[in-house]
Amino acid sequence: MKGLFIKELISTVKCNKIAIIIIPIFAAVGILNKQYMFILILPALLSMLPLSQMTYDEQSHWDRYVQCMPVDKKKIVSSKYAMVIALSAVSALIIGIITTALSTKTRTGMNEVLFMIACSLLIGVAVPSISIPINLKFGTAKGRIIYLILVGGICGLIPAILTSNSAKLSEIMTKFFSNTALFCTASVGAFAVILLISWLISIKIYEAKEV
Repeated sequence: MKGLFIKELISTVKCNKIAIIIIPIFAAVGILNKQYMFILILPALLSMLPLSQMTYDEQSHWDRYVQCMPVDKKKIVSSKYAMVIALSAVSALIIGIITTALSTKTRTGMNEVLFMIACSLLIGVAVPSISIPINLKFGTAKGRIIYLILVGGICGLIPAILTSNSAKLSEIMTKFFSNTALFCTASVGAFAVILLISWLISIKIYEAKEV
């Protein structure tokens, strides 16, 4: 497991050098413009790195080679999710440092910092938790298309739900987001549940996959 995680870490850094260079630039622009929401692009970018790595693994046939090794398939899948957790933690740390620095200038409290960290965790886990099981099942080429169709359907459904009872829903959402303790607790819980469900699904898919 440790060796697999190190492999994921090294290959992610080597294969995504441009993205890693761009991330500090976005952070700097967000700090200079004092834009909290702009900074949330960082976890979105970091969350895409494990998916790019899966594409490189497929192109180099690592996904086939590793199945011939005496390695538990559960550990192979777990190493990918360990990378997702590590990147989510890094993004949350960066967001925490930036928002804390900005809060001293904008005079916002710790609630704003905690809110941004919670948002960072959710963004960091959302994309890979959906994409990893799909990519393991259908491959990265087909998986990307299926993911876009799925996300497009979700994005089309959400506005319909929001406008169905907008006044009542807006009131509920306002209370939810304004309660920092509730929002952060729910975010951490959602982070854990989403990861767990995605991990279990990915393990079942990968264990049934033939070389």
